[in-house]
Amino acid sequence: MSEFLDLHDDPTVRRVLYVGAILLLAVPFLQAGSQLWPLQLSNIQWRFGAANALSSVLLLPYLGLLVLVLMSRALESRVLARTVGAISALLTVGLLGSLALFVLDALQLRKIVNSAMMNTFNTTAIRVGLVTVLFALAFSLMALACFRAPRRGNAAQAKKGETKAEEGLGLIVGR
Repeated sequence: MSEFLDLHDDPTVRRVLYVGAILLLAVPFLQAGSQLWPLQLSNIQWRFGAANALSSVLLLPYLGLLVLVLMSRALESRVLARTVGAISALLTVGLLGSLALFVLDALQLRKIVNSAMMNTFNTTAIRVGLVTVLFALAFSLMALACFRAPRRGNAAQAKKGETKAEEGLGLIVGR
């Protein structure tokens, strides 16, 4: 790894990256939550609007988790990788659950929407459904990548073995 990307000896950059990743994760959900407050879970129009608002903010949390994945690889931190994997898995399950509820709400709400707004309703429903499916897939792939993180030191041990072989050290057969 190049000196530029070595985070082991630079705690200041690590702190900046952690804070940036946490901000990317938290701020979009806080902004969407402030628009959706107070909760009106029994109102079907509110639930449709909430799914629309929450699907619009998924990119920044994905990027925040991506920063943390890259940091876990650069720092060779299995704990960080597993934590990001768990968060990604929870988001995947949440997105799949919300997608199921959204489809049911859209089918029910379709009967209420007047014909003048039907085109806008259909466009919004399709966009929210596609975005939710794409981000569920992206978060699930991130979770898998985090749980299948390379073991510590494998690359370093392989390089060390290559160096020993080049120097003529190690196992000698036939002498």
